[in-house]
Amino acid sequence: MMRPCLKILFLQSNQHFYSFRIVPVSFINSFTFAPMLKNVRRSLQIASVALLFLLPSCNEPDLIGLDLQPVSETPGVSIDTLEVESFVVMEDSLIMWSPLKNLIESPTLFIGSYDDPYLGKTQAGTVAQIRLGNTITSSTFAGATTPDSVVLSFLYKDLNGDSTSMHYISVYELNEKVYVDSTYYSSRTYAHSATTIGHADLIPSIFDSLVINNDTVVPQLRIPMDTAFGGRLMREYISNPSTFASNTAFTDYFKGIVMVDSADGVGSIVTLTSTSSIHLLTIYFSGNKSYQFLIDAGAFRTSFFSHQYLSVNSDSFPDDDLVVSSMAGLKDSLVIKDMTSLYDDGPVSISSARLIFELKDGSAPNKFKAHTNLLVFGSDSLGNNITTADANETSSYFGGLYDETQNKYTFNVARYVQQTLKKVVQNGGTDYGLFLVAGGSTSNARRSVVKGRHAIKLIVTKTKFNP
Repeated sequence: MMRPCLKILFLQSNQHFYSFRIVPVSFINSFTFAPMLKNVRRSLQIASVALLFLLPSCNEPDLIGLDLQPVSETPGVSIDTLEVESFVVMEDSLIMWSPLKNLIESPTLFIGSYDDPYLGKTQAGTVAQIRLGNTITSSTFAGATTPDSVVLSFLYKDLNGDSTSMHYISVYELNEKVYVDSTYYSSRTYAHSATTIGHADLIPSIFDSLVINNDTVVPQLRIPMDTAFGGRLMREYISNPSTFASNTAFTDYFKGIVMVDSADGVGSIVTLTSTSSIHLLTIYFSGNKSYQFLIDAGAFRTSFFSHQYLSVNSDSFPDDDLVVSSMAGLKDSLVIKDMTSLYDDGPVSISSARLIFELKDGSAPNKFKAHTNLLVFGSDSLGNNITTADANETSSYFGGLYDETQNKYTFNVARYVQQTLKKVVQNGGTDYGLFLVAGGSTSNARRSVVKGRHAIKLIVTKTKFNP
């Protein structure tokens, strides 16, 4: 016999827009409806209101009051814990520079190397164009052809690794043209001169101010350059002033710099800000005069990486320790075992699927910082990262932030599980698994080590249709 059932019309405000959705009450509980509420929230934001309307006839069971019961006692609702198999794999080369990426995230610059006991060795270098500062005229150098000194400077951002390690930074002249409207990847190499035009042996002091000409200045990387290189630029103006008539002409003449570095022992990798008034090539001359070339927002500037991984990170066996590293390093392949068992008793609605990773004890000392957040991607048939439906939600829904009190990262992948069940069980498709990936892979030098194998948990809350 057809029984009337209560349906709920949800109204959620989101700034100045409102939308409505009618759903059967049997599909509503604090977990199942969370993804739907997010969709409503996209267009609604001021205050939240729920309106109840009685709508005519349906034959669904009356489940009013289920939310007042524990999940374990709610008819049709159950919790399953699934095993997750995990493997450390290499990340693909990532885009470091492109017009679109730069709109989303300003490029971070990297310099240094470190030897990580869980990861292996990583080296990072930087390439950048040098652009004109103030207009150069005949009075700029006033006939001087030899500088007193030349300094390349950058503003520090962060450091990861051993902060006491000595660095050996060499600067070369870039020998190829680079273009701001093109795309460059993390594994790309850049042609440069055989001889250096600058060098510094130093321990980066990213928190210590410097005194320059009796002035106290912010912490910064300062690399002495060859005065012969500076003299060459000064004499070029005398013989060919048109070289300095525009940035196009100047970058055709001097294409830029390439910085590489090696470090002792464990080492460290320093990150530098995208732009700063400190990012300069300064020529000092005639005792108290100077001219500043710029590495500004108009300059091409990016970084490149190379890796020598430990053999344990390149085998085909499930791993007890899962390493996730930035700088196009390592990610982790995840395969949820027996996911189709969730459909053993028929179709279900997945209201929550919490994927939990525990940080390995002692793996994040002061030298190597863990990520403040990680990401979960899906995989296609070629092993490429693809965005899941859950990742399109807010961080409060999707998760991924590091919980310092419990030393873990937690994600909600309910939509991925629901869609994969439909794809595999109902449509005969293939599940290509998930990837655990570094958050901010092109903007920080961090790495995280989480427990693999049986330590990874996927806790699924499901509701059987028409229980």
